[in-house]
Amino acid sequence: MKCGQTSRNTLPVILCLALFLGVILTTFAQATTGDSLLTDVVKLDLGLQGYVVGKTLDPDQKRIAGKHSVAGAYAGTYKFVDNALYVVIDKETDRILALYKKKENADQAELKAMIAELMDRFSLPTTMAHDKLIYWAFNKYGAVSEDDFNRAKKIQQTAKLGIIATVKLSSELEIKPDSKVGDPGGHSQGKVEKQSPATGTVYFIITSDPLVQTFLAAHQQ
Repeated sequence: MKCGQTSRNTLPVILCLALFLGVILTTFAQATTGDSLLTDVVKLDLGLQGYVVGKTLDPDQKRIAGKHSVAGAYAGTYKFVDNALYVVIDKETDRILALYKKKENADQAELKAMIAELMDRFSLPTTMAHDKLIYWAFNKYGAVSEDDFNRAKKIQQTAKLGIIATVKLSSELEIKPDSKVGDPGGHSQGKVEKQSPATGTVYFIITSDPLVQTFLAAHQQ
């Protein structure tokens, strides 16, 4: 399956997107593997609704997983949905590999709500791209600021940022000034807005690219 191809079997797309983040954000650092990487990712506490990337499901979450399982999981994993949040789990360890939410036929109000949900949890993003993509990037010390990322990108040294996890929001709708970071009041400041479809698909994914790569490698052995 190619990146971006639509399918009911969502996890291959999610794993593909996780790997694709390394291209979008130039070159990520080579992360350490094993317990050190896992510890660093868990410490970041990246998640929603009590689900955190890298952590194992607790008994209550396991019960929810049993009641709300979703078919079509990638080999070696299972997935379930909890209040519209999809959770992808390593079957052997019950560790969370990725969290994602997808809204078909979303309008601008629903796009704004999804952006607000992520900003409320993760604060200001690291970077935007093409008015349809927003990223939050994290190294083992925490969030990578926009200034730090832009400085590193300018000198082609993004690998030294040591990014080990990301939150990515992608929208078929243009992220207009009234929903764009830095203009919460909806002031377009005299700019002419581009034409954008009335509705479209909006989704976000929270994951650790190095952990996903480790998972893929383990299941290829």
